[in-house]
Amino acid sequence: MNKLNDNVNKRHYFFTYLICFVFLYALFVPSRIKSLLSFNVEEISTTNEIWIVLLVYVLLSLIRKFDISSPLQNKNKPFLIIIYTYILIIIVGGFNIVSISQYIYASLLFLTPLLIFFTISYCSCKDIRLLLKVFIVACLIYSIFSIVLSMSYTFFVGLIGDYLDQHHNYSQFRANTMLGSSITVSYYFNMTLPLCFYMFYNSKEKKWRTISALTISTNIAATFILLSRAAVLCTIFIVLFNIFFMKNNKNKFKARLILALLLLLVSIFTIKNYDLSRLALGINRVESSVALRLTSGKLGLHIFTKYPFWGSGMGRYFKRAYTDNARYIIVDGMTGLIDPHNMYILILSEMGMIGFIVTMVMFLLLFNRFLRIKEKALSKTACLTLFAFLLDAMGGSHLFISISFSTLFWTYMGVFNNIYLKG
Repeated sequence: MNKLNDNVNKRHYFFTYLICFVFLYALFVPSRIKSLLSFNVEEISTTNEIWIVLLVYVLLSLIRKFDISSPLQNKNKPFLIIIYTYILIIIVGGFNIVSISQYIYASLLFLTPLLIFFTISYCSCKDIRLLLKVFIVACLIYSIFSIVLSMSYTFFVGLIGDYLDQHHNYSQFRANTMLGSSITVSYYFNMTLPLCFYMFYNSKEKKWRTISALTISTNIAATFILLSRAAVLCTIFIVLFNIFFMKNNKNKFKARLILALLLLLVSIFTIKNYDLSRLALGINRVESSVALRLTSGKLGLHIFTKYPFWGSGMGRYFKRAYTDNARYIIVDGMTGLIDPHNMYILILSEMGMIGFIVTMVMFLLLFNRFLRIKEKALSKTACLTLFAFLLDAMGGSHLFISISFSTLFWTYMGVFNNIYLKG
């Protein structure tokens, strides 16, 4: 009997560790390793996360005997229907494709991470507590890494054998990380910040309240240093919401006083040590990134008018695999970036109005479930996490173009959905 229980426990822990592996792989594994044994799209190496996530999903399904007709998965049927609808939309849009490899790659980038959402439904309460702690510690490490990298970019690039223009000033640099661009990292910080506040307010262990406070500080500092205007605005909203609307009956005044002091120290640190002038740049500058994104957004809407119902097809115009020399596309004489930097416009242009409606229904279903989580503080945290993502999605289409970011997002959504299912 004891041997049987040991085998069950081993499978249980292995299940949880596999989910942690996928999460940490997306965050911390360098791009050079992610490109090993990856698919090539138009002779461009992509990422091995596509088949690694699929492999992990198969292992998770075998460990927990995933059954699509089980009572637990019956509660997830609305999301299964949404996935089937997405597949139908993608198939119909495929009749417009120009590059089969871009089409398949773009489809897999979006659909593969969704599988993690369903497997997390089998996690126990103990698993969820562990995952929340992993999220907090990972964010603390990543935010510290981002701060250090921003000020020591030349040194770190030298370690990996790359060379930079010595005449360029790299004393502060918006560097790419293992997760992706500085914007991707900023949006990841926004998605994790509500969880940090939740742990700070609600953890019964002083150790984890302290770790959460440190993570909040480094998260906010790193977000400002990475100079994403959308992410900074989202951070300010999250902070204000947690100060004024997150109720904490015990030590309410003390907790808010500590937060106020932390925010003051973070503000002094970032203003004194970093150049934040980019955050104040106006959007009327023709050469600014904002102007380029607005132009690309207009191009995306133009593509939508050409294919309003089912869309132009995944990866037809806005390619997922491209080189730095091919960052622009021309459609009917209109020029724009190869990425519209707006999830909603990307959905409209590639999956049409049908895909847009299905996506909005999916997010409304998530909000509805999160609002029904019994613990009010956790319910607000889940809703705030999803809202932060949707707000940032106005400035980035990472859910569709970055499997690393998408894996993190669906892991978070899976955790909150698990909490809803199991009360």
